[in-house]
Amino acid sequence: MLLMVLASVLIGLGSNFFAKNSLPLFRVMRSASSVAAVSSFSEADTDFVRQFSIDPGAVLLDARTVENFELGHIPGAVSLPISRFDEFFPRHQERLLAARMLIVYCSGWTCSDSHELALRLFQKGLKVLFLYKGGMEDWLEKGNAVAK
Repeated sequence: MLLMVLASVLIGLGSNFFAKNSLPLFRVMRSASSVAAVSSFSEADTDFVRQFSIDPGAVLLDARTVENFELGHIPGAVSLPISRFDEFFPRHQERLLAARMLIVYCSGWTCSDSHELALRLFQKGLKVLFLYKGGMEDWLEKGNAVAK
């Protein structure tokens, strides 16, 4: 009986090895940083942002440059430009750690700064993160107010 099981395992492994679309039986474990890099975050839409931007337990984060933030941002948002993360994060760290949720946005649908910022925040231990992928582009298209 043991011989039959061993033969079956060897035949199975051999056929997988020569198969055109073989099953990945042995994989290298990913490091913690690569696991965070493939993390997907919950998405927020305009209504969600509008509702929670006035909630004191939520913090709305603008990942764009300071110059773009000053030209106009979603009311209540805090500037945390990804390009200057190491400089800006310590200024807001206490508030961010105390928040129940963080909503991150940038310029619009094709901007990846919000996702990069969410990854950096995730690596800092912040876990309740939402991405507003439409960002300023979507916010303005929906006719919402802008703060300066």
